[in-house]
Amino acid sequence: MSAAIGMWRYRGPEPLGMSAPADRPSAARMRKTLIALLGNPPQVHTTGTESGEQFLQRLEDHIGDLGFQSHRIEIPWDPEGQMRHPKGQVQFLPPDAVLKNLLVTVDGKSPDLAPILVATHHDSCRWGPGAGDAGSAVVALIEHLRILSRDPPNRTTHYLFTDGEEYGLLGAYALAAQETMPFRAPVFVLNFDARGTSGGVPMFETHSNNQAWVDVLINHLAPPKITSSLAVTVYRTLPNATDFNVWNGQWALPGFNYATISGAHRYHTVDDRPEIVSDRTLQHMGDQLESMHRAIDSLDAQAIGDLTVQSANDAERNAVFFDLYGITVIHFSELLQKIMALVSFVALCIVWFWPRKSGHIRLFITYVICIGISIATGFGVGWISKGILLTTPWRTSRYTPVDQPAGLITLAVAFLVTTVLLEKFGGLRLRRHESPHRLTDLNWIGSTALGVLLAFLLPGGAYLLVVPGCVYAMVRVATRRPTWAAWCGMIAMAALVGPLLTLLVQALGPWQQPLYGIVSGLIALTTMTVWCVEKEGEIRGDDRANAPFPNPNESVL
Repeated sequence: MSAAIGMWRYRGPEPLGMSAPADRPSAARMRKTLIALLGNPPQVHTTGTESGEQFLQRLEDHIGDLGFQSHRIEIPWDPEGQMRHPKGQVQFLPPDAVLKNLLVTVDGKSPDLAPILVATHHDSCRWGPGAGDAGSAVVALIEHLRILSRDPPNRTTHYLFTDGEEYGLLGAYALAAQETMPFRAPVFVLNFDARGTSGGVPMFETHSNNQAWVDVLINHLAPPKITSSLAVTVYRTLPNATDFNVWNGQWALPGFNYATISGAHRYHTVDDRPEIVSDRTLQHMGDQLESMHRAIDSLDAQAIGDLTVQSANDAERNAVFFDLYGITVIHFSELLQKIMALVSFVALCIVWFWPRKSGHIRLFITYVICIGISIATGFGVGWISKGILLTTPWRTSRYTPVDQPAGLITLAVAFLVTTVLLEKFGGLRLRRHESPHRLTDLNWIGSTALGVLLAFLLPGGAYLLVVPGCVYAMVRVATRRPTWAAWCGMIAMAALVGPLLTLLVQALGPWQQPLYGIVSGLIALTTMTVWCVEKEGEIRGDDRANAPFPNPNESVL
């Protein structure tokens, strides 16, 4: 149910029509611009081609119609002297290509303030017209220019449309290689791209040492607020890159990176056409830019100075952050997460070991067997699901039209099968040894122990275990009722993991089904802690399930 709510929330906002207020982004206006830019029929517009030049001219005309001057920054491609992303396919770049970056500057009311940089790329890949990648971002920038033409910002804002991104971030790297920036150093960068054509637009990447900026800006994401500090880790495992690599890596700019990820089966294909791009996606792209730009633009010089000082601190401080169904974003420091993890672990260990009891080893063996059942079952279901997909016409495709439903079905089946097996095995063991709530405590001790490890090694994603473990520990100690604690811990985990799984199956694609199965199997193990303590009354016939600790006069195993 949690995943279903997340999938519904993450569709994106209700799109606005042509009659939308002039100070609001409108999906209908952006679609009209997108169709006009791409031509009829939509044209591929790669770097160094005539169609690429025609697209750039149409883009310049649209910007001029809004009353702004655009400036080309042309840099001949030098394969020997210029940097590029290693996954770029520069061997297909036309000979003697010139990288044509386009810069538009909107003067601010307070020119003494440091500017804001908004960036995307204007070139398409060689296989399709690029309505999503990155036409959807281009028209979002144009729509924002239209809004600012009516009400100029406080800070000067630069809009940068780079060239050659599809060949390895060539235009961005070429700019970074120049002796100076083509503008005053920006205070923050907002980069937009797309790897799909539908759904909401997550903010999936930010700079290092980001805690100060996250604390101030993260809840200014446009609803639904889709983000997670885990996304940075996942993204860096994928064979993708955006110009943000350059803005942050070469220019060391703080910033946020946004991209569409749903509908990836049309990414870099002939089907990446305007009629395929979702109105909700266009609306969310425009809303994200307008909302975050407004938040940054409202910061005065003192606030920016404080943020800059905090970000420049030698001791790197990164934030842990995640949204709750797109409604709000919860954020805290990595240090606080470590403290939460350690305190929860120690508290549960005290519950487990005091008063002293026999039977720890036998119960631990039961717990290990349950883990093995969860992993093996989830892995098996995942491999069966992957095998079924390999029989379809999509077996050679990197992404498929059924990525999300196939992934969610795998998660659901793995969860149900694992739950049935744990019920059979666990029920037998519990009836034999009569220690349900102690097995529940042990499961959460194991979960919080892993949370402690991840809090130090993978802090961006550790919250998935640390927060539910902390909830369980607090309720367990405060109420001394394992049933209440198990329910609260499970609900907390479902609220965090469910929506994230809907994004994970889209980000990783269809061929990671065994991984999805294992994740679901381990979630079933946590869910087991609920029905595990519910069995206490069935087994003992009294209220001892809600006792604070086991009775030292009774045998546990």
